[in-house]
Amino acid sequence: MAVSFASEGSGVFVNEDVLSTEHLPEMLPHREGDVQQLARNLMPAARGSRPQNTFIFGPPGIGKTAVVKYVFREFEEYSERVRCVYVNCWDYRTNASLLTQLIIELGVFVQRRGWSRDEIMQKLVEALNKRAKALVVCLDEVDQLDTDALYDLLRINQYVKTSVGVVFVSNNPHVFAKAEPRIRSSLGIEELEFRPYTLDEMKDILGRRAKEAFRAFDTAVVTLAANQGVQKGGDVRVGLQCLMKAGRAAERRNARKVAVEDVKTALKSVD
Repeated sequence: MAVSFASEGSGVFVNEDVLSTEHLPEMLPHREGDVQQLARNLMPAARGSRPQNTFIFGPPGIGKTAVVKYVFREFEEYSERVRCVYVNCWDYRTNASLLTQLIIELGVFVQRRGWSRDEIMQKLVEALNKRAKALVVCLDEVDQLDTDALYDLLRINQYVKTSVGVVFVSNNPHVFAKAEPRIRSSLGIEELEFRPYTLDEMKDILGRRAKEAFRAFDTAVVTLAANQGVQKGGDVRVGLQCLMKAGRAAERRNARKVAVEDVKTALKSVD
């Protein structure tokens, strides 16, 4: 039997990618203050000085990672003297995997296995000195990172000609409370707490995305999705997931507009 792809979609979506949790918009509404604070903390790196290590914390889905990636993108466009690297510690938990990834991000080919701790550290130092750029690293989900990896990264400034700063991100505000003294003494962090989005803020954020994603939609669609996100602790990802699934539900019924009934269908399967 022939498969007809054309019949699967009704043209509800204009750009469904903007509903992805990985999408980084051109603006981050209701996080302007947080964006500016992080930018101020990192700005010394553009002058050749050491940036302020920053610890960002707050509940899931409230824009912590988005703010870091947004500031990193803007910072690298602003200054050629800075290299910003985002790392999710779920993917790079150990000393070897983290430091090797940083070396690769700096443009140096290196095998991921077979190096001692000291050798990896030396190669990272060499890579930083060769590039002569300040390095700003985001350690997202930092609570997943091994202690040795965190310690080695924090002491890297002792060995390089340039400067290294770290942005720590976690849902847990107490992630460093039980850290070893050698870690706590090296952190030098400024805390930046993110609060959950309010209902009005959530409606505004999701409304902007919906306008980019759909050809047409009922206003109540955004309200219902926002309510769901707020009920889940202000998690904008829940609202985006709701909008995405509502759009798919509208397509399945060959509609040209996302309606309330589509959101109600979506809510049955939203995590």
